[in-house]
Amino acid sequence: MLDDISFFDNCRMFITKNGSTIAIRDDGDIISVCANNSGNVKDSSSSLLKFATTKGGTKLDSFAGNYEFYRHCGFEPVTHVEFNEDYAPPGWIKERDKAEHVIFFEYTGRQSRYEKPEQFYEAVSPVTGDDAYDKAYTIRDENQTR
Repeated sequence: MLDDISFFDNCRMFITKNGSTIAIRDDGDIISVCANNSGNVKDSSSSLLKFATTKGGTKLDSFAGNYEFYRHCGFEPVTHVEFNEDYAPPGWIKERDKAEHVIFFEYTGRQSRYEKPEQFYEAVSPVTGDDAYDKAYTIRDENQTR
């Protein structure tokens, strides 16, 4: 759970009639796609992402477990960083949960030629160092085609 709402400063936030949410930073970074799957009517995450791209969403980053979903939604990987336990999501347990890379994507509307994240890792080395996440973010932003 996010305790600091300043995370959403400089964002445009949207909510569907079904209670799903999307947040897009002024620079096009999609930082929050939350599909409400309770009740009789459900929003699909892919529809929410498509909506986000029509509202200026051009990029995002995510753990590798979501790779194929984002790939099918037209996001192509640009760079990645290896998992860092210091930035593990709330509730992450080392003995139980995977240590997934964080992949930085840009929206192109096309599917990446890399079907699996492992193929991407073979072609593109991870960004490393103490500030790897910030470096990867910058690399992705400088690489954007749109």
